[in-house]
Amino acid sequence: MDMDTAVDLAGLAPVERKLLRLGVMEWERTEGDRDDTARLLGYDSRSRLRSDVQRLADLVDAPGPMTRRDCRRLLLATELAFASETLGWARDWEADTGFTDRDTSTVLRGIQEKLAGIIHGSAERVFVVGPPAQPAWEPIPMDADDIYWEPFHQRFDFRPGMRSWPAINEPVPSVTIDLAPIFAGSHPEFSAGASAVGHLALVAFARVLEPGTSVVVLDWQHQTYRFWPHLFACQPDQRWPTPVVPNGDYSVFLTEDMRTGTFGHPWEQTLCVFGDRLVSALTPMLTSWLPVKRSSR
Repeated sequence: MDMDTAVDLAGLAPVERKLLRLGVMEWERTEGDRDDTARLLGYDSRSRLRSDVQRLADLVDAPGPMTRRDCRRLLLATELAFASETLGWARDWEADTGFTDRDTSTVLRGIQEKLAGIIHGSAERVFVVGPPAQPAWEPIPMDADDIYWEPFHQRFDFRPGMRSWPAINEPVPSVTIDLAPIFAGSHPEFSAGASAVGHLALVAFARVLEPGTSVVVLDWQHQTYRFWPHLFACQPDQRWPTPVVPNGDYSVFLTEDMRTGTFGHPWEQTLCVFGDRLVSALTPMLTSWLPVKRSSR
């Protein structure tokens, strides 16, 4: 098999390219003995691998072809970084990339199916069979999330600060729920209460949004996501990268038009629910066991 043969990856979806780019960028890390991995990827040393990472990452975003050797390197680098603690950094994967284990597995399996022919030498281009696998949570690069944070600041006059209550101009209609009873409980009680709020919010989002609709999830000073509630609702073991109940920083779930969503304030210990349909769907479920802090209808 000629490893220098040019192969065409034009059939990869944007989220698949993003995962491969993040996977190979993990190999810029300096800690740990990973010389065995470098050799698996076709380099004679870890330093040679690190010096080639940016070139490989740029290939993922480039419209043109790449060699079969580089395609194999990209896939194997991502597989090892995600799945192996011995040869990669499996425990740090989600913190480094923003992809949950479940969503990584979903996207990675789709990539493997598409690239199998290329990796094994039976094909020279990606054959797309059906739509690409869709994760429920897709990280938005932190160097690109200003397109969401800046409009949020302007529309809601966001005023971050431990003593800034409320921290936004709460829309009309909105209902602000008092989360103090959840925060006042023991750790198990807090976990159970926060989980309950999240599940009820998921039910409400699934009711008021059309299937296939995503929302933007903003987490102050942390990873920004695009989130598909309907997909997430069908997952058997749901794990929230950013919870609805704020667990240390502001958390915001927001539709693209910014008319509907939730705003969690960690220091006031409140959750503002806004948008007519979401207020009607979510607040009755929450106020059956949590008090109202403010209401603007």
